[in-house]
Amino acid sequence: MFDLPTVMLAAVFATFLAAGLVKGVTGMGLPTVAMGMLGALISPLVAASLLIVPSFATNVWQLFAGPSFGALLRRLWPMMLAVVVGTLLGSRWIASGDTGVTTLLLGIALIIYSTCPPSAPMAQI
Repeated sequence: MFDLPTVMLAAVFATFLAAGLVKGVTGMGLPTVAMGMLGALISPLVAASLLIVPSFATNVWQLFAGPSFGALLRRLWPMMLAVVVGTLLGSRWIASGDTGVTTLLLGIALIIYSTCPPSAPMAQI
């Protein structure tokens, strides 16, 4: 059924368990933790494809569990549009197959993300 060795499946399971615990405690961080850990084990393309369903499911759950979906939609629609456009453009670039460049850029993005204090907006970097 699976082409992955048992050790790799266990590592992927442990990664999602740890990332899920972070999301459960902080309300964010599942993709960041999972990409950081999975990126050390497998290519960024495979890691990103493994993240699609869990990230979508937890974010949708969190969205509808919140107090005001309409207010969030009115406030965040420009960001959501930019995310869709960036995802479409970025996925095409990541799928090009050059894992060396994507791994390097993933590492740089995670370093920047981890050094930014939670209270500081990313625009100040």
